Amino acid sequence: MAAQSPALQVKNPQDEKCTHEPRTDPNDQRPRCAGMGSPQASDSHAYRITLENGESFTACDITRPFSGKVGRGMITLKYTPNDRKSGKVDWVFAGGGGMANTAYTYTLDGPEDKMTATYTAAAAVTGRGSGLTVQAKAVHQTFTDQWTRIDHCEATP
Repeated sequence: MAAQSPALQVKNPQDEKCTHEPRTDPNDQRPRCAGMGSPQASDSHAYRITLENGESFTACDITRPFSGKVGRGMITLKYTPNDRKSGKVDWVFAGGGGMANTAYTYTLDGPEDKMTATYTAAAAVTGRGSGLTVQAKAVHQTFTDQWTRIDHCEATP
């Protein structure tokens, strides 16, 4: 009589137990309970940025260039991140027949869910109007605002 081959163990996905445990890394393929079996979602890069004066706007991805409008739409803030925690922001003021601009650097501190941005003046203020251009020297100035992570993002106009 011929020897029987050992039984092959077939893993049936329906027999696997699901887990509520967090994923250990991006390659963790353990099934998740209640529809959590999809690949691990990455952390959101979307934030609600609230200035000291209470005005705010939404940035859907702070790791890529983004902009926001404040001051009744007269001030556009154009952010160019270096990484997730720092970058440069250009302030462009337009209205009343003229415009002015300046630039700041920013750094983010604190837990990723709620960070404090510290801005430092990085350029002179340049103004244009009535065919004239005026420039004022850069003055050391700093201020802060709050960046609060959000899950769902629809950028504010």
